[in-house]
Amino acid sequence: MLCPRMVSRPEPRPGLEPVLGPFDVTMLVMGSIIGSGIFFTPTAVAQAGSLGAILALWIAGGIFALTGAIVFAELGAMLPRAGGQYVFLREAFGRPLAFLFGWVLLTVIVSPALAFIARVAVEHVEELGRALGATAGFSPRAKGLGSVALILSLTLLNIRGVRLGASVQNLAVLAKLAGILWIVILGAGAGLGWIEVPAAPPAAPGAVPAQSGAWAPALIGVVFSYGGWQNVTAVASEVRRPERTLPLGILCGTAGVVLVYVALNASLVGLLGVAGLAATSTPVASAALSVAPFSGPLVAGMIALSAAAILQALLMLAPRIFYAMAADGVFFRSAARVHPAWRTPWVAIAILGGAGIAHVFLLDQLGSLLEITTQGDAVFFCLCGVALFRLRRTRPELPRPYRAHGYPWLPAIFLVFSGAMVINVALHASARVLLLVAGLFALGGVLYLRWSR
Repeated sequence: MLCPRMVSRPEPRPGLEPVLGPFDVTMLVMGSIIGSGIFFTPTAVAQAGSLGAILALWIAGGIFALTGAIVFAELGAMLPRAGGQYVFLREAFGRPLAFLFGWVLLTVIVSPALAFIARVAVEHVEELGRALGATAGFSPRAKGLGSVALILSLTLLNIRGVRLGASVQNLAVLAKLAGILWIVILGAGAGLGWIEVPAAPPAAPGAVPAQSGAWAPALIGVVFSYGGWQNVTAVASEVRRPERTLPLGILCGTAGVVLVYVALNASLVGLLGVAGLAATSTPVASAALSVAPFSGPLVAGMIALSAAAILQALLMLAPRIFYAMAADGVFFRSAARVHPAWRTPWVAIAILGGAGIAHVFLLDQLGSLLEITTQGDAVFFCLCGVALFRLRRTRPELPRPYRAHGYPWLPAIFLVFSGAMVINVALHASARVLLLVAGLFALGGVLYLRWSR
């Protein structure tokens, strides 16, 4: 009798593991939005000239964020796959445009952001050290090494496991929410007369706190302070019951941030007054120090923690986009590898971490890159809004466990906001930046042809 022929079968490749729940997704959304911007943008917004105008701007930005959250909640529940925006753009417009999104994201959106935010975190650690009397300051070399160390540490942490990364993110978000709540409590105490607020200094001669022309740039700053809720869709394949959990987390997290931002800005006006808020470059620190001199270390630590939490979120979420690109064959194939024990796209995470570290040494030349970042964000925001309408028409058979509330009107508001941002950014961009954008897209097209073969 002949023995049956033994056929060796390859071991199944490990995939990404669904371990994230509703609380994790909500914290990821809030942590992706609440960054260092909210600690500085209120100064520009205060140029609107009154408490009512300031709150109106923050509420208008909140409406933009909520309409965008509605759009991404439907897209994420409909296509709950690793890659988020890359997948939405691929299904709506095809792989070439989706690839260009990933290419721009890697080169001039996320990588420079990692370097810039890491520097913000290190500089506020320096401020914390000064406030505690532990250091007289860091040298430029020390700041660079600190930024590299922070990016490297968080890169390794996210390689180690998505559950570990989410747990660290949850703790960081809860800590910075507690810090913001402290400012809100101080403002509420001042408004109720429980805390004595020093009289604001008289305005300088000729100073005009209210400027009608300041509304447009202030609103742009507000809109970008609300950005980040779209990122969580990249981790959809690692979310339990994503068809339900993603919409719930995106909408609850975004609504929570709107409430936090409005309450914080009302408190800042209560503590500093409109003119005082418009005159300071460090609104949150100035507000806390005006009534609680011991708050200096708290605010410095809160901003450093907030920046680190944004880094953590970016290094956790963005690599899933490059993982999806690699799985499609339009990126380095190794980026599709999943660690056999930790179940993370470890090569994709390492690529992004390495790109962020490289940008640390280019920080002095990042001016143009940051302008391109603004343009890229605005363009792809707008395209994702268009994708919702296009997929409703071209792919009606796709399951839609969550359908955007107020369709088509609320998603149309998001699309109008996004389109206005694209036009505004393009009108104010320099010719050099526009040429760089054109060159970047052309290089992306060449790379797409190379990889897609």
